[in-house]
Amino acid sequence: MTHYRLVIIGGGPSGMAIAYSAYRAGLDRILLLERMPRLGGILNQCIHEGFGLHYFKKELTGPGYVALYRQLLDQTDVQVRVSCSVGQITKECEIHYTSREGQCCVTTDRLVLATGCRERTREMLTIPGTRPAGIFTAGLAQEMINVYGVMPGKKVVIVGSGDIGLIMARRLTLEGATVKMVLEIGEKVSGLIRNKILCLDDFDIPLKCKHRLLKVNGLNRVESILFLDENTGIVDEVDCDTVLFSVGLIPERDLLFSAGIKENKRIVFSGNASRIYSHVDEATKDAEDLGRQIALEELSCTA
Repeated sequence: MTHYRLVIIGGGPSGMAIAYSAYRAGLDRILLLERMPRLGGILNQCIHEGFGLHYFKKELTGPGYVALYRQLLDQTDVQVRVSCSVGQITKECEIHYTSREGQCCVTTDRLVLATGCRERTREMLTIPGTRPAGIFTAGLAQEMINVYGVMPGKKVVIVGSGDIGLIMARRLTLEGATVKMVLEIGEKVSGLIRNKILCLDDFDIPLKCKHRLLKVNGLNRVESILFLDENTGIVDEVDCDTVLFSVGLIPERDLLFSAGIKENKRIVFSGNASRIYSHVDEATKDAEDLGRQIALEELSCTA
């Protein structure tokens, strides 16, 4: 069984930053595990610009940001293993995972879970109605278009005004779909004002604040939705074939909690697994700080 001084689960921007900064601070025997075939996490599907302004001092796409950080990581001796699915973590910091080579198990002095977050779904909101095709989270729709070249639909309603939903309103419009409206239960947009202007206002896509989705209609495919205008109390219906949900993110912590383990001195969360970040540059900076801190603590123990 191979032993490492630091293992990071999750090869998104935070995972890469922790590995890079810990190595630069003098720590050796570092392992970075990623379940996808390549590093980068969610940034690989974010082909729009807006990343790296603070960290790299230039405006990059998500894949561009990943490529530059991967170049930094390639200059280290960090062991990177992709297409690895972690199935179990023990209190003794044993990590059991499946890779192309089969079942593997390693041990570590320190473990960081940079496992990112997941999107809230329709089921979490308990929206009534049928369960037809054409209902997606905004992030899934983004992956379908930007990674696989598949359009989720033609007539779209977006529920929630989070940044991914706003960005997808523009992306769908540019690809020829009609975005009927963005429904927001709050009194104002929940995403960045910059994204509202660039993604909704510039394309004349209506944002309806204080509007609540009541019901999804359709047998085999979404046909329409019912929604409530809480300003007037009026219920209205709009025809559509697709509904995207952009209603918040949840830190992905199940891997640790399902094992009955709490965050402690040896095992910590980072990135969106610790809290939801608005900017990748901020998450990268915090992750680099954590990597240096871990390296200094581990090196002081062996000095």
